[in-house]
Parts: sequence; C-alpha cells; structure tokens
Amino acid sequence: MLRRPLSVTAALALIFANALVWLIFGALVALRAHPALPAAPLVRAAMALTAFAAAGLLAGLCLLLARRSRAAYYPAIAFLSVAALLGLFDDFGLADLAALIIALLPVLLLLKDRDWYLRRGPARGNS
Repeated sequence: MLRRPLSVTAALALIFANALVWLIFGALVALRAHPALPAAPLVRAAMALTAFAAAGLLAGLCLLLARRSRAAYYPAIAFLSVAALLGLFDDFGLADLAALIIALLPVLLLLKDRDWYLRRGPARGNS
C-alpha cells in the first residue's frame, strides 16, 4: 500500500497555505484594500504581480512535491528559505512572525523527509 507520511502531508498543506497567503495578499494589493499601500501605482502593480507569481510558484511546487518530483525539492527549499529571510528585513510584527513560521515549518519538514521526496520509485510505508 502506498502511503504518504503525515509530515509530508503537513509540509504540503503548509506550502499550499503559504500560496494562499500570497494570493490573498496580492488580491488585497491589487484591489487597494491593503492598509499600507505605497502611493505609486507602478509599485502597487509590481507588488501584486510579484505576490501572484509567488502564489503560483508555490502552488506549482506543492503539486510537484505531492507527486514526488525530485526537480521540485530543492527549488521549494530555496524559495521558502528566501521568503523567510526576506520577511526578517521588514518591520517585524505579528504578521511577519506568522509568515516566517509558515515559510520555515515546511522547510524543516521537507528536510526531515528528504529521502521520501528524493527516493526513486513508488513511495512505500510510513518512513
């Protein structure tokens, strides 16, 4: 029987949640509903497009990781790590702490289950 470890499922759920956060943030910026928007429309458009791109990239990586794509493993770790680091360069508040946690937890889980993602052939058992 092919079974995915619970920690892999948790990592995928957190990556998907991270994609949703970026999608919602992008929508808030695009609709000018975010309370701390810059005045320049070009900056707002760049922020919204970047957030939508991040959401799409994370959703794609999540789908590929669910299929145990070896090619998605390292880019997922890199993207989530950079996203966590970039959050540290901003004014750090409660929302930044939540974004840091939602980016770092899946990295830790991806590293924990490295063999599951990188092993060739079908997944076996609860490793």
